[in-house]
Amino acid sequence: MDAWISRPGDVQAKVAEWEGTCGGLLEVESIVQPTGRPVFALTVTDPSVDEGLKRKLLAFVPHAHEPAPTAACMNVLSMILTGKALDGTKPPFDAEKVRKALLVIFIPDANPDGTARAPVECWDGSQYTNEEFWAWMRGPDPLTGKMWKRVDLFDVRKEENLPERIGIVYEPISEFEYVEPNRHPRSSLMRHLKRLTERRRYDALLDLHQTEFENSDRNCMVILPTTYDEQPPHLQREEMAWAREIVEAWQQAGARPIEEIRPLGYTGEQRQYFVNVWGPYYQQHAIVTSEVQNNSPATPPAQQQLLSEIAITTTLRRLMGGPQPQARGHAGRRRPNLAPCLASNQYPTASRRQRSAAGPRNAWGVR
Repeated sequence: MDAWISRPGDVQAKVAEWEGTCGGLLEVESIVQPTGRPVFALTVTDPSVDEGLKRKLLAFVPHAHEPAPTAACMNVLSMILTGKALDGTKPPFDAEKVRKALLVIFIPDANPDGTARAPVECWDGSQYTNEEFWAWMRGPDPLTGKMWKRVDLFDVRKEENLPERIGIVYEPISEFEYVEPNRHPRSSLMRHLKRLTERRRYDALLDLHQTEFENSDRNCMVILPTTYDEQPPHLQREEMAWAREIVEAWQQAGARPIEEIRPLGYTGEQRQYFVNVWGPYYQQHAIVTSEVQNNSPATPPAQQQLLSEIAITTTLRRLMGGPQPQARGHAGRRRPNLAPCLASNQYPTASRRQRSAAGPRNAWGVR
């Protein structure tokens, strides 16, 4: 996988390389975890073009046990910055025109400490069953040996039955405290999002994930915000149209998406985490979640990365073709429609992919 970078050391080295070769096109910001690993927020754009004339995307990867979106972010970032994918191939868009038309921020790995603790670089379903994978994700429960409980925050000094090892989904925020990145405001992810959204408004927030699609023949889906039914109508319309474009792009690439697009189906405590942490963002920004199959021979790692990249590049294309913002002081000037510059996805189809046995569709209780 020449175009795959997801290990924290490799990500850090590539970011340092880009800083030295890409001039003013890349802005690097980071929050350093207690273990010393930087959580990057990487902004790519052409600074010679007024930011007020650009549409803005913020794409992020919350979970360390879902590495394919990290690899996808790094590869698409390479395409935009250098005009080439990490393996040297040509991207499915004109990089210079994307940089002039858009401002794009990637948080490619919101928990590099967790990623570094993973036993493998990617999950292909050949080494770990899903039960074993989930025990790596949350840690093995000392009483059952299966995965430990899911919480937004815990303190190792206060837990009676700590997992035998800390699950890689959890991010250290102090010597003793851990959080799940997309469920607690003290995580590096939510601290980045707070700062970045206070600085500017975004046309799109793309939340990149993976799940297992157990007992299903599907391998990707798009999920709407938990409180979708309570969002302003203009955001509902934008999110639904955007989600449909991603699903259609997956279908054109030969993937097997769930066609129905619905809000995140959590209830009870898990739903309340999202209401508490994401509620203000749901009211101000268009947000969708991309889910791609993880830990399954039916969707090998290269295809996991590909499907995540399609979610990103489809979003770029949509932003290039949508209504253009008007900058202050530029009355009457609007950025030209550059959608034709983004050609159709130049990706191989998935016609030869190994298919899993047909079964009931995912129950929307994504892990």
